[in-house]
Amino acid sequence: MKPVGLKRGFRTPFVKMGKEFARLNAVDLSVRLVDGILDKRVVPQDRIQHVIWGMVVADPNIYSIGREVVLGSRLDNRVEAYSLSRACATSLQAAANAVSYYQTFPEELSVTLVGGVESFSAARPVLTDDAAVFFKRMGSKMPVAKKIESFFKTPLKKFLPVAPSAKEYSTGLTMGEHCELMVKEFKISRERQDKFALASHQNAAAARSKVAAQLIPVEGTAKDTLIRDNASLEALKGLPAAFDRSPAGTITAGNASPFTDGAAALFCVSPALESQVPPDAYLTDFEFVGVEPKDGLLMGPGKAMLRVLERNRLRWEDLDYIEVHEAFAGQVLCNVEAVNNPNYRVGKYGSSYDAGRLDETRLNPWGSSIAYGHPFGATGARMLNQAVAFLQETKGRRALLGICTAGALAGSALIERSSS
Repeated sequence: MKPVGLKRGFRTPFVKMGKEFARLNAVDLSVRLVDGILDKRVVPQDRIQHVIWGMVVADPNIYSIGREVVLGSRLDNRVEAYSLSRACATSLQAAANAVSYYQTFPEELSVTLVGGVESFSAARPVLTDDAAVFFKRMGSKMPVAKKIESFFKTPLKKFLPVAPSAKEYSTGLTMGEHCELMVKEFKISRERQDKFALASHQNAAAARSKVAAQLIPVEGTAKDTLIRDNASLEALKGLPAAFDRSPAGTITAGNASPFTDGAAALFCVSPALESQVPPDAYLTDFEFVGVEPKDGLLMGPGKAMLRVLERNRLRWEDLDYIEVHEAFAGQVLCNVEAVNNPNYRVGKYGSSYDAGRLDETRLNPWGSSIAYGHPFGATGARMLNQAVAFLQETKGRRALLGICTAGALAGSALIERSSS
């Protein structure tokens, strides 16, 4: 694969669901971000010819978030766009799609804006199955008298809306419940998870000034609001378990990522346009994988990252920046254990490649999703932007990202400052 240039991107501040962005839906957040990006004049606006934009939590009033971003912002309405969703790796997939496009059309003089958004604040309650059947029947040609009779015979509680399910459709368990199974299998202690979560907050707090240049203020909010600048291990230790309420439960609100509102984006530059729009870094490889859910729903990042390392004949020590998305501290630590275990690598990942030993203290040096929050559709773009910024700041050479998703899927991407 030929490397494709990345031009630094931006994002909204990430805020807790129901707080600062409570009145903004996914289109609102996206449009405010895109207009803010256009104000930065990072690339010539007339070269933006494609938009790939994603969201995960469906809004019945937004059929095509990608196209609505174009039509609602100051982008030319003739810019083509499409939408996608790959759960937590949505905007990483958007970047991968743009890179794949430029493999086929390297001569095109264009820039693609890739990104994603999530507005958990705008997530709508849904009807129960019984209520949905009832209202469909009410719209039929049934006689009015029959409709009235049916209405009075239907228990009121069946009309009450319910929150969208957080459970995996195929397994009936939430991600947190799956992660509890994983940490028990790998014997990851509560203390180890809390220490990893604390490091995420400490690293993100220390990096605020470095990340600040990526933020586009929205609704008077100019900084991330979920980073706990004064986080402590004592405070984390005092939180109750959230998924397994027995004494064996170890995952809490403190060592898991919160539901978050936010949007993030960056530019992919066609090879033919690099002389006019010099890239800040290059996306040189990517991988998406699936794993057996019974082996751990969130165990895919290790597999995806190992495949990228093997294909490029790299070891962990060759990387200047490594970020593994923190759906849960325990999920990251399980993946660390997996890639460091030759038997697991061969038996579960089907890989005999030895990339050396991964030290968990090297991960997420500017913090990750436990500290920043996790707007599903935007996290991949946040991670890409952060990797590019880190390499620029430190003059590092290589960054590797790993991200788990619902459905026992995962993605990884290799970013380098030079295309050689």
